[in-house]
Amino acid sequence: MAEKKPNLHKTLLILIVIFLPPFWLIFTDEGSRVSDTALLWLMGEKDVKVDLSRLDNRYSQEDVRNVYSENEWQCGPQSTPFGDQLCVSRIGTFNGYPSQAITFYFRDGRVSALKLIYRDQYHQQILGFNIEQFGQPSNVAAAIADGPDADEVLEWDLEHGVMVMKKTLGKSDEPALLWMASGGL
Repeated sequence: MAEKKPNLHKTLLILIVIFLPPFWLIFTDEGSRVSDTALLWLMGEKDVKVDLSRLDNRYSQEDVRNVYSENEWQCGPQSTPFGDQLCVSRIGTFNGYPSQAITFYFRDGRVSALKLIYRDQYHQQILGFNIEQFGQPSNVAAAIADGPDADEVLEWDLEHGVMVMKKTLGKSDEPALLWMASGGL
């Protein structure tokens, strides 16, 4: 009986199938996000999905608590520049990106702002997601300008509000995204 020679193509394909997924999960930004998101899900952390392009000041505190009823909300009166009440919840992910907390601010019982605190290592990915979803920031020319006068905060004018986030995070900067309702502040 003739001895069968190993097929080099088949061997290489098997090695790629075995080693590529762990390499992708560990050594790429997208792979790290996917593995971190899966780990947060396994640990029971909650995912919050909010379409910021559709969010507006018609929603009440009760609406937010009903839609995201799985979250443990800490709500109460609080005087802030964004309103007179707020609800905050610890979260695992926001629109699929590892995050820490989300705060809804209310003025006269209606949503006036949303603040997301995300994990700082995902800043560039969230920035890219926002550009993909909403296009270039409305102040992109001022943000990419050279010199000390360049805008450090990127702004997106959305249909029912404005979203802002820092262009780059410094060591002491809070990794946060802020959405503010139009005409309510």
